[in-house]
Amino acid sequence: MATARGQSADGGDLSRLRQLNERAVLAAVRAAGELRAAQIVERSGLGRTAVEDVLAGLVDRRWLVEGRAEVRGRGRPARSYRFRAEAGYVVGLDIGAYSIRSVLADLGGRVLATSHRRVSPDTRRADRLAAADRAIADCARGAGVATSRIWSVGVGTTGLVDREGRVVRVNAIPDWAGADLAAHFRRSARLVVVDNDSQLAALAEHRLGVATDVADLVLLHAGRRTGLALVVDGTLRRGFHGAAADLSTLPMLRWEPAIDYLHHCRAVPPDVPLADRAEHAFAAAREGRRAAVTAVRRYAREMALAAATAVGVVDPQVVVLGGAFSQAADVLLEPLTEELTRLFPQGPEVRASTLGADCVALGSVCLALDALDERLVGAGRGALPVLAARSV
Repeated sequence: MATARGQSADGGDLSRLRQLNERAVLAAVRAAGELRAAQIVERSGLGRTAVEDVLAGLVDRRWLVEGRAEVRGRGRPARSYRFRAEAGYVVGLDIGAYSIRSVLADLGGRVLATSHRRVSPDTRRADRLAAADRAIADCARGAGVATSRIWSVGVGTTGLVDREGRVVRVNAIPDWAGADLAAHFRRSARLVVVDNDSQLAALAEHRLGVATDVADLVLLHAGRRTGLALVVDGTLRRGFHGAAADLSTLPMLRWEPAIDYLHHCRAVPPDVPLADRAEHAFAAAREGRRAAVTAVRRYAREMALAAATAVGVVDPQVVVLGGAFSQAADVLLEPLTEELTRLFPQGPEVRASTLGADCVALGSVCLALDALDERLVGAGRGALPVLAARSV
């Protein structure tokens, strides 16, 4: 009896060790895209025999593809392996008051197609969701991918989102509170994850944007609406209720009415539509027109005060100016930096996002890929399955 138990324990230990080795090898290849066997040995820290055994298993289960062997000198041909990123696809959505953006990527995170559809705050919930469905279909068609091969959908939305993927509170869209986004998008993919748009913008900046080199950052999501989000110790901080850094209920900060400085700028012609007035104010400031420069500086002061509430607590390395107004960084970044420096003389560096209008959708792609990783590769999931559509 004792011997049998010992054998069972040894077998369990060996099985667990193999699972850990599989994940180490897979992580090395995924990070690089393609590696030779010798490089995998070096990067994984495993022995040659263990790596070759794991590689054979990962090829059999369709996680990796073995490339054509290259002859190098007199030794045996060098074999290379790449991650099979084309096995499935994910979609990232950004559902806002004025637009819906969609990004389709493969399992390696490579963007293959994007889509943009316009809506308005008055668009009814059913019509907004239908527009999001069409945006997904647009991306699939643009990439030449069957919608059945979309494994996971990440959704970023304005408002506070609960852990089940329902919108709990929102100011920008009249009938959006109560929308069960997770349930709706399970028509498009079996795995759906939902989060606030500002938080996903911060995730995108940390993974793909101007803050990949820092562990702590505050994102100032500036546009028609304003938001804040935090990355601390390399991790997106959502908070217990998913409302970390949500200051929309604190009117004394004036971060929502601050845009009125741009909307009411005397340098903007009165016949310019409200939706375009901020852009015209930035353009006038770019030309050096005094009224516009003053309006931008006043707006920057209010944004700095909003960001300061998080900067004073987190003490981040970087504040990222994100959102639509990051495209006006040439006139907005300097006054914003000056105002933050006045409040925090030893404060953080301020950087402008370079991800553009797809920032939230790209963060949603990261969220969708993270969910897939947890489902398929998570440490407690046991042996890796065959990488096929039914794996999800």
